[in-house]
Amino acid sequence: MFLTVLAGSAGAALFARWKRGTPLGLGVRNGCVREIATGALIGTAGMGATVTAVLLCTDSHVQDVRLDMKRLGVGLAVLAVAAVGEELVYRALMLNGLATLTRRPWAALAVSAAVFGVVHLTDSSHATAISVLSNTMGGVMYGVAFLRTGRIWMPVGIHFAWNFVQGTIMGFAVSDNTDYSGGLVHPVVEGTTWLTGGGYGPEGSVFSLVARAAIIAAVLALPARGDRIPETSPDVAVD
Repeated sequence: MFLTVLAGSAGAALFARWKRGTPLGLGVRNGCVREIATGALIGTAGMGATVTAVLLCTDSHVQDVRLDMKRLGVGLAVLAVAAVGEELVYRALMLNGLATLTRRPWAALAVSAAVFGVVHLTDSSHATAISVLSNTMGGVMYGVAFLRTGRIWMPVGIHFAWNFVQGTIMGFAVSDNTDYSGGLVHPVVEGTTWLTGGGYGPEGSVFSLVARAAIIAAVLALPARGDRIPETSPDVAVD
């Protein structure tokens, strides 16, 4: 499903770029750094609230705080690259292409978010219905930021901060992966899975659903870029 949707949507996005000069949303002028920073603040606040709720409402607790500079540096680099890569694939190509094909950005958002949620089931033994719903909401969260700004940079900031705070800083698993976790805080996860997220990480908890909903609302409340293409246009992204 992923490959089929990606091939069709990416083809449409790239063809529109070649044929009509339709931007993919990768422009770096006029506020790129500001969009990344704003996204990072929003993502940090959302995951910070999620982790705080897990620690306060379950038996989970912080076992140790120990700085691991190597783990911190590796997590920073890998998760930054992963955030850019995923936003390029899911938003600049898939969401953009689907919007070009359907001329309905919000319908395209729903489809791309559903694909984003289902793909996170891959190779995950700790995935649950809540984690799938949370990641689907994550697809909406990043997609709304893309549609709101017309570029991938705010979604990149949110995406990176969400994962970096959850894993590298706070020490929890990130989508069932602990390879880049534990750069500072080392927690012990105890309690009901639907509250803690279990081995999947806090983004598999019900608290993440509330945080993601709040982030979506916050992004929608931000002023849209003045040169954003209207919703009725097939060309969603702007440079």
